[in-house]
Amino acid sequence: MGGGETVNGAWLSAIWPLSRKTVSDEKEAIGILASEIVGVMSKIVNLWHSLSDRGVASLKEWITNSVGVKMLVSDDYYYLMELALDEILSSFQCLARYVARLGKRCKDPVYHRYESFVRNPAKNYVQWCGWEYAWKKMDRKVKKMERFVAAMTQLFQELEVLEDRQRTLKRMRANPKTHKGKLAEFEKKFNWHQQEVKNLKDISPWNRSFDYIVRLLARSLFTILERIILVFGNIHLPILQQQGDSIIKESKHALRRSPSLPVNTSSYVHSSETKRPVSSESEAEKKKNKNKNKNIKKQLQQSRHIGAFQGVSKRYIDSQSCRIRIYSKLPEKGCFLKPARLTLGDAALALHYANVIELIEKIVSSPHLIDHHTRDDLYSKLPTTIRTDLRAKLKWYAKCKHDPSIAAEWSVAMTQILGWLAPLAHNMIRWHEERNFEKEHTTSEASVLLVQTLYFANKAKTEAAIVELLVGLNYVCRINREAQIREARQPEFSRSSSFHRAQLRNHDLCYEI
Repeated sequence: MGGGETVNGAWLSAIWPLSRKTVSDEKEAIGILASEIVGVMSKIVNLWHSLSDRGVASLKEWITNSVGVKMLVSDDYYYLMELALDEILSSFQCLARYVARLGKRCKDPVYHRYESFVRNPAKNYVQWCGWEYAWKKMDRKVKKMERFVAAMTQLFQELEVLEDRQRTLKRMRANPKTHKGKLAEFEKKFNWHQQEVKNLKDISPWNRSFDYIVRLLARSLFTILERIILVFGNIHLPILQQQGDSIIKESKHALRRSPSLPVNTSSYVHSSETKRPVSSESEAEKKKNKNKNKNIKKQLQQSRHIGAFQGVSKRYIDSQSCRIRIYSKLPEKGCFLKPARLTLGDAALALHYANVIELIEKIVSSPHLIDHHTRDDLYSKLPTTIRTDLRAKLKWYAKCKHDPSIAAEWSVAMTQILGWLAPLAHNMIRWHEERNFEKEHTTSEASVLLVQTLYFANKAKTEAAIVELLVGLNYVCRINREAQIREARQPEFSRSSSFHRAQLRNHDLCYEI
């Protein structure tokens, strides 16, 4: 009985396909590279979530409703979405190139060819058709990658604890008499901890093969690319859509005017019957007319399905044009988003101006707390162009009579400007924090794109807005200072008037001209 079970078990194992986990044991394990791989998995997960229905709807709503983007970048919805697409494709390309480098270490040669797709997607995408997951299966793979990331995080924590315990165990073994009673118990804890680390390695990418990991990452990236085509393909191309419509119209026109399809088929058949008596027709003519009638019926059936053919062909042309367009946008070298000329990104001032705007926002929210250090700190951060414009405007306002009602209007104006300018500055700072080198491999979600920041903002328009804020802030601070000086001149404050004047000078935002 036992022998029969052994034979049956061996026979079943011979015909049953081995799992990838079992096969991965025979191949080279990922090992310490798992720390980099979970960083890539985290980025893939974040990219997939950003392309979800909720993520795309949030992006579209933000671009549509953002006053700052319309004021400083563009009010063209298609152009703004194109900028978002460029950044998403840039992130995709960086991930794909990493997976291509990883694929060279696989044993299966099919993963070696993944690099050819990365280098020229438009030319080589046909070879990889069908590699993408279904949407629901991709959601399951995303959850698996999230579990991998969590397991690796816990694994590294346990490895640090294990290393500390190993050092402690060495010290205890070096002095067995001192730790005679605790040594055996500590060895048990150390062995148990070693087993826990081993289990974590088994459920994390640490003990997986390169083939398994590359297959998971590559198929996930193909799925993300299909999602990008679905989400962005039909948004940006009203011109290509018109071209597709013209192709459909031309094909429909050609079908209608085809010489094999008469305009009035019933009259054509009737006239042929009246002109030729049946008795006078030869066998060859009968056969010829019979074939003609068959062709006419076939064309009539085809003409009934022209509407359905039009819809299918139009969708096919649109999908193919969108696919080729997005594939052609994937860069062969580098994943750098080059901003347009005369933008803050082109001048490398986006982050600097974001910090300036954030500081101005803090001062506007509490102008009575401005001290000498804050004023000098703000002024030192201003570039030469803003300083020049600010001096010219302050000279003009210095000649005008200061009116408290105008100061109130300036307060409202500053609030309105910061209402659409500050969100772009906050997003710029957040974008840099999310992509900080120290946080490159963390699981934090990158939820801000460059189109939502000051990166593509027009430099002259942004500087003009900052100058307006500074002029308004100067006017409001001067009015407040004069009001406080008048209060200080009252009889009950006459003794300390000189002290108040000296203190209020520190709160003045008027710079030396």
